[in-house]
Amino acid sequence: MKLSVVIAAWNSPVLLNECLLSLLPQLSAVDSEVIVASNFLMGDVLNRFGSFPFVTFLSLRNATVPELRTQGIEKASGDVIALLEDHCRVDQAWASQIRKAQELPYAIIGGSVENPGRQPPLNWAIYLYDYGSYMLPEVPRVAATLTGFNVSYKRTVLAEVRDEYRSGFHETFINEELQRRGYKLFLLPSAIVYHNKTYALGNAIIETYHHGRLFAALRTSTAPLTERAYRAATSLFLPLLLPVRVVLRTIRKNRVKELITAVPYLLLLMSAWSYGEFCGYLCREGASAKEWK
Repeated sequence: MKLSVVIAAWNSPVLLNECLLSLLPQLSAVDSEVIVASNFLMGDVLNRFGSFPFVTFLSLRNATVPELRTQGIEKASGDVIALLEDHCRVDQAWASQIRKAQELPYAIIGGSVENPGRQPPLNWAIYLYDYGSYMLPEVPRVAATLTGFNVSYKRTVLAEVRDEYRSGFHETFINEELQRRGYKLFLLPSAIVYHNKTYALGNAIIETYHHGRLFAALRTSTAPLTERAYRAATSLFLPLLLPVRVVLRTIRKNRVKELITAVPYLLLLMSAWSYGEFCGYLCREGASAKEWK
């Protein structure tokens, strides 16, 4: 079984370097390949990473993360295609766990996400709302969702929905389509990646707004105005509902200390997301499609 690892790189060469250093010792050129689809200049990439073995680099200026994923998947030749992003470091057993998982009777398998070490409250807030569903402790199980930067697919399954991601691989909607076709999502907690990014508050709020707006626009891309108006009205309650959901989930995982410091930022970010959803339902995506990071 050949494993293709596709890394969407859009944060910085420094983070990409850390990601590759954690990943490459686990792989062999005989049965693996790594494809980095980045927003970085090709000259800079080759100068910095030219010595990395069996890594193919693609440079796509001004591409969004979903577009980077699509180009990497199109280049991949493996039987299993795993998606990562440059702002993660993989656990030392990650590759072996992905290979082992693909022996299970599931075609879409994702892993867990951890926030390592001491982190500022804003980092915890972003981690808890974005990746808290995949936080340890956890048990192997069929899941409703999987994270987009620690997930693997059998190649044959992705081929079924190729037309759905030609313009950008949005894992939420691709996975929903695969579920409609009868496939189940499986969460394997032992396939661990570590979230490795520091945020600035202003940028985080702006990005969260754009993510919420694009999510809403894609969710209702073919919906009539009446449905969009209804969803816009219900989105007014999200600034209360979303933090409650995160709080309850985090308490169950016994991360109360981290949660307490993160609450003020959670409220800000959830308000930005909610406003983004409201705008997306009523006014479509606007410029948010190019801000999906």
